[in-house]
Amino acid sequence: MEVWELAVVILAAVVPSLIYLVWIRNSERYNRERWMHVLSVYLFGAIISIIAAVFLESVAISVLYASGSIFSGGFWSYEPYDPTLEIVILAVVIAPLVEEWTKGWGVMTVRNKVREPEDGFIYGAAAGLGFAAMENISYNSSALIEGYEVFLVTALTRAVASTLLHASASAVLGYGIARRYLDGARGRRASYLPYYLAAVVLHGLFNGFGVASVVWDHEALPLIGLISASVLAIGMFLWMRRRLRIMDRRGN
Repeated sequence: MEVWELAVVILAAVVPSLIYLVWIRNSERYNRERWMHVLSVYLFGAIISIIAAVFLESVAISVLYASGSIFSGGFWSYEPYDPTLEIVILAVVIAPLVEEWTKGWGVMTVRNKVREPEDGFIYGAAAGLGFAAMENISYNSSALIEGYEVFLVTALTRAVASTLLHASASAVLGYGIARRYLDGARGRRASYLPYYLAAVVLHGLFNGFGVASVVWDHEALPLIGLISASVLAIGMFLWMRRRLRIMDRRGN
């Protein structure tokens, strides 16, 4: 890969995430989060969260497919060590569970900076956008090897659907974390577990749309899956931003 191609790959992955980050951070009119804190969470998601996720996902796959496990012996209509089953398990179950957890770590690093529940939306989105930027570099690089047309489609798709999904899902968890610590400071019991599970379900549903064509062989499924995943990601991001703005106005 030429230097200029690498630069294009990085820009295509990072620039959309930064645009979304500015948009979501500036959605607040009052008590905006400091850029130093927002960017620190973004970088945490781009470096620590994604490294931890890759490691934990690899460990999970190794354990699930270890000799003698249910997956190594076949499952439902799948043969032993069937790669299709592995893709589904990884995309729909393992990846959402692991990635939403590690992205939540980024929000934890600034929990003492949270002043309002809606701050969790911003910090959660920041963690997700950083994670998405780094993940997109990997996918865009692989796509470029296959050709410029494949790269363009991949970059555009991930800039919209995948990036917004990561932002939206982790924003839900971020909100739960913010509620947990703010309510705890007031002496009220709260848990971010329901929000984590909601983020996992959202992420798993999105990935399910993406791998549906792997399970069912139909020529229309790739397009249907792409449209469904994009609508889900964009819809959730816009809902989250609208909710943030409403809460911001009510609090001031």
